[in-house]
Amino acid sequence: MEIVLVIMVVFSFVVVAWLGFAQSGDPPAPGRAAPEFRLPGAAGGEVSLAALRGARALVAFHPQDETPECLAVVERLNALAPEIESAGGRLVTVVVSGPEAAAAYAAAHGPALRVGCDARGRTAKAYGSLVNLGFMKFARKLVVLVDADGKVERTWRDTVGPQHVDEALKALSGPPK
Repeated sequence: MEIVLVIMVVFSFVVVAWLGFAQSGDPPAPGRAAPEFRLPGAAGGEVSLAALRGARALVAFHPQDETPECLAVVERLNALAPEIESAGGRLVTVVVSGPEAAAAYAAAHGPALRVGCDARGRTAKAYGSLVNLGFMKFARKLVVLVDADGKVERTWRDTVGPQHVDEALKALSGPPK
């Protein structure tokens, strides 16, 4: 029985360490240039950071899962998309998947969202949002406020919830920092 407990402890330690190494790092610091991206859009066309220049933007990364907290964030982004646009900002969400899967998820949960499809996870990695488990990749929830010149103003990460989307809208509505 003791050997089983030791094996379980060692296995748990290995899994936690593996998950720690699977994280792609930190998002770009405020004041730094936001990493450029150019992605196919879920609704066709292209989504890019360059197209957002000239206005402040929220770039939101999220997994495409059905967990209550992730759905709450996506639904809040979808609900506030018109307010973000009326505040003079632009909203783009980025998911680690192909256009077909992203379009189906957006149709079900976020039809007002402009979705960029980062199938290889390169953009999510550049922003410190990628979780790469080897057999599966996904974006961790992250919201980045980018100024009109393409520099990071602020980030919300890890335990991002619907209230952080509200905070991002409030920051977007205020003067640039």
